[in-house]
Amino acid sequence: MASSKTSTLSLFAITTFLFILLSLLSYAKSSETHHQKTSSYEFLEHLKGCHKGDKVQGIQDLKKYLQKFGYLNGNTNSDDFDDELESAIKTYQINYHLKVTGTLDAKTIKKMEMPRCGAPDIIN
Repeated sequence: MASSKTSTLSLFAITTFLFILLSLLSYAKSSETHHQKTSSYEFLEHLKGCHKGDKVQGIQDLKKYLQKFGYLNGNTNSDDFDDELESAIKTYQINYHLKVTGTLDAKTIKKMEMPRCGAPDIIN
């Protein structure tokens, strides 16, 4: 009878241990997924310092970002930092009370990298 109680207790301990281990693994996975979501705009980091006249790979992603949030209309398929992009960045900087430069300075990039709900700031 003591052997039966011991094996039941051991089974309970193993089951509890496995439950805790699986819970921790699940938490780690969801935490990792959350981190990936919050850093979805990391592509902006290498564009820091870009200004009108530059042609840098990744500017079209910036244009798509600005279009998604209502700052830019038109062609987003080029990596040219043109007048329209400069104007969109200035409007973004005004909207977020940043220094209006029209360039991708560190504070503008930092603000753009912050997680967003996805709703546009400007609705035309």
